[in-house]
Amino acid sequence: MSGNPTLNRLIRQTIYDLKHRFGAEVTVYKVVDSTTDYKTGVKSINTTSQSVRKAIVLPSTLSREIFQSVSYLSASKSFASLGGQGWDETSRGFIFDGNDLRDYVVELEDWIVYRGKRYDIQTVEALEWDTGYLIVAKEVKGQVSGGGPEVDVEQTLPVAQAVSETEDISLSLSDDLGIGDDAQDDLETP
Repeated sequence: MSGNPTLNRLIRQTIYDLKHRFGAEVTVYKVVDSTTDYKTGVKSINTTSQSVRKAIVLPSTLSREIFQSVSYLSASKSFASLGGQGWDETSRGFIFDGNDLRDYVVELEDWIVYRGKRYDIQTVEALEWDTGYLIVAKEVKGQVSGGGPEVDVEQTLPVAQAVSETEDISLSLSDDLGIGDDAQDDLETP
């Protein structure tokens, strides 16, 4: 560590105070491996996650993004008069203490889950002397928030014997209604 030790201590103390005032639990996800079965089209993703008990969560900003290109404007005057095609984007800032993500390398491909919503990381800035990270992330609407299913279960059920329709009815009546063997024989005879 180089530089002014008083400034370093001030930055660490400020991050510590903000964590305890505005801290919330978030989880940072990273893709470890992904494979695609080209016959079925099923994609499986293996992720790892780092839970942070108190990350500083900054307020979200909602902005309307508008796409207008010259070709759209010249082709359709009504498109231009309506103001182009717009959509809403929500961005949020997160500040992480350097001690909370000590062995974790944050990359742009990672994502953050906060209150069940997924945020894709747009920018990562390391603070001075590895005291923390400032991350700006964009909310992804309609996306699974976590890293994917925890356990894949596959089970096959073998068929031991064929059951006729009359046996199936008599078994279901005796099981559901508690009918004895004598009453069941009366039901089966026409």
